[in-house]
Amino acid sequence: MKTYEVLVEGYGGKVLQASTPAKARAEAWRDFTSAYECSFKQFLGMSTVRRCNLPAKDGYDYVRRQYGVDVKVGRRVRLVNEGSYSGREGEVLYPGESTAHVHVLLDGEQHRSHVHPSSIEFV
Repeated sequence: MKTYEVLVEGYGGKVLQASTPAKARAEAWRDFTSAYECSFKQFLGMSTVRRCNLPAKDGYDYVRRQYGVDVKVGRRVRLVNEGSYSGREGEVLYPGESTAHVHVLLDGEQHRSHVHPSSIEFV
């Protein structure tokens, strides 16, 4: 996964991980439209995407403190106690500034899953 910053004119930026700049922009638009009314075409005109480094703070401080799980972005995990998803594997993604869940891109999936910290084991 590559790390991108999507800047939205008048609203600031969002750092996220995706396989392509287009997927990063689409994910940022989905987040943006949870608070603002905006078509994807409008969003294209008011946003830019650029590659960037992962921020120094990886967003998993709360998970480490509360659950004792030492999550690291890019690490491989397997899901446990997740019903039909148990046994599936994926990669830990950057969650943003803070989260109480582990963000995982499961193998073969297009979108991230938010998983409880007790539902992962490291591969």
